[in-house]
Amino acid sequence: MLCKEDTKKLKGIAILLMLAHHLYTFADRIPYEMHIATSIHISGQELTVIIGLFGKICVSLYMFLGGYGLYASCIFCNHQGQLQIKNSLYRKIINLYTAYWKIFLIYIPIGYLLFSNQPQFCNTVTQHTRFAAFSLHKIISDFFAITNLFNSEWWFLRTYLFVLFEGFVFIELLKNKKNIHLECCFIILWNILITQIFPSFTSIPFLEELDSNIWYKNLFLINEYASLFFIGIIFAKYKIFMSWNQLFDSCKRFEKIILSLFVIISCVYVRVFIMPVSFDLLLVPIFIFACHIFVEETIFLNKLLLILGRHSTNIWLTHSFYCYYFYFFVRIVYGSRNAVISMIVLISLSLGSSILINLLWQKIGLFYNHIISHTP
Repeated sequence: MLCKEDTKKLKGIAILLMLAHHLYTFADRIPYEMHIATSIHISGQELTVIIGLFGKICVSLYMFLGGYGLYASCIFCNHQGQLQIKNSLYRKIINLYTAYWKIFLIYIPIGYLLFSNQPQFCNTVTQHTRFAAFSLHKIISDFFAITNLFNSEWWFLRTYLFVLFEGFVFIELLKNKKNIHLECCFIILWNILITQIFPSFTSIPFLEELDSNIWYKNLFLINEYASLFFIGIIFAKYKIFMSWNQLFDSCKRFEKIILSLFVIISCVYVRVFIMPVSFDLLLVPIFIFACHIFVEETIFLNKLLLILGRHSTNIWLTHSFYCYYFYFFVRIVYGSRNAVISMIVLISLSLGSSILINLLWQKIGLFYNHIISHTP
């Protein structure tokens, strides 16, 4: 089983991949004359593009870890030895919205106050206009995560809220079942349905309105990465990583490092050059396990990844303001025209902001409690 600390470290890897994906992949979002491509090419593809394309796997990683964590945190045995589920869906939804609103209430006002009159600085024409005109409708819609007009990278919140609900349903339906093959077949079938079958229904004449139905769109046309959430549940339920770990019991530390590094590199190549996204159902658990082994055997990475993992939610919610939407910071991120330096700068800005944001809200909380305690 992965413990909470292991999960945080893996989220640290996922957030680094997210930053790389958004930093390197989209040439049309990079400021004019600030491209950071290298001269290194592998199989005809430039190195930063390879890293950026592979970075998209971060969505699958977060889905898998979310499902894994959900099962580990909400399943328990009652006095009769039967499996029961803690009804914590509403708590998780509240926690997600709280984390989101803490960022929203800081960055959206800053956007309007300081970045409403920016020049067009890249080929994507909407990058500089997010805060150009005040719109109460836009603010309210984004505040409740119905839309993500201020920050396109906030789409994940809405998807994750719905996949949480589907995850609870999945666990409830199969909590007393012990048939891993049947459950895996169900997940594969669900993946086919949400990617191939359900989308085609909206082209049928008398079902056209399904395309505008909020429940159909978010539950049955959900992002295909959502299938990884159920895979995470399966791995937690059957303790699959424990059995995989036994395969390495006889290996020396050096052998574990070399083997896990080989698997990680292979996963990168396969994901970028060979297999489609749907292959993540198999690839992501292997990649996560290899990363876990590598991190555990190379101690110097542990502390950094743990810090990044603890701040991963804030980093996800803030980083794209620095590399996409706030031009002053965009120039700082890409100004070196060096891929490594740009990545370090983006990590520093995002992590530093997260630390300051947590400190700010902590102080606000203390001040609020002080006021309440002295109110008759």
